[in-house]
Amino acid sequence: MSTGVPVPEGSIAQRTLQFFWIADYSGSMTGRKIATLNQAIREALPEVKKALASHPEVAVKMRAIKFSDTASWHVGPQPVPLEQFVWPELKTAGGTSTAQAIRLLLPELAQEKMPRHGCPPICILISDGACTDPEGQYDAAIAELLKLPWGRRAVRLAIGVGDESDFDEAELLKFVSHQEIGVLKADTPGKLVHYIVWASVAASVGASAGKSKMGAVGPNDPNVALPVPEPLPAADPGALDVF
Repeated sequence: MSTGVPVPEGSIAQRTLQFFWIADYSGSMTGRKIATLNQAIREALPEVKKALASHPEVAVKMRAIKFSDTASWHVGPQPVPLEQFVWPELKTAGGTSTAQAIRLLLPELAQEKMPRHGCPPICILISDGACTDPEGQYDAAIAELLKLPWGRRAVRLAIGVGDESDFDEAELLKFVSHQEIGVLKADTPGKLVHYIVWASVAASVGASAGKSKMGAVGPNDPNVALPVPEPLPAADPGALDVF
């Protein structure tokens, strides 16, 4: 449907794609985990740009939330165009306030903050531990997220870092919109880089082609199709060198 606003000849009407990184920098991420996370997100940025080169109608705006004992903006709260986005080095300290991180995200997914005809937003959660906020706060934050129309519409992916005994898979799965994909498990540096790049590229391409209508949708009924992620080849040295 036409908006009534003329588009200059030769230009392309753009839709905005809001992209949120949600990164754990708790004490248990110290060492190779946080170093790999920093490296992986920096490697992912040019891959997202390359993947979206065939979607000039989409303008990606990116920002990042970090969380340990509390949650705060790592980049933001103002969204940054992908071409200008720079990932600052994350260092580690404290606990795993995942609930606070989700609550910091919530106002940015409110309808008045989101473009009316934008792409489904992307939210990628990366953590190596269970939520250390008081009992019940994580589930309450997830419930609030799923009450928001754009929260339900969002492409929500989670990457568990380290051995499966390190993170709470069931907890992270509650955040995930694509249950058929589940929690991406990165127990090696190579897998963490692989899944961060895959998740950011696949979500960006999928959301670019996704529907923007705000019709009824359930928390596990996404309007964005994603491929099944390919595992890191066993021959890759990064597949065996565990954290």
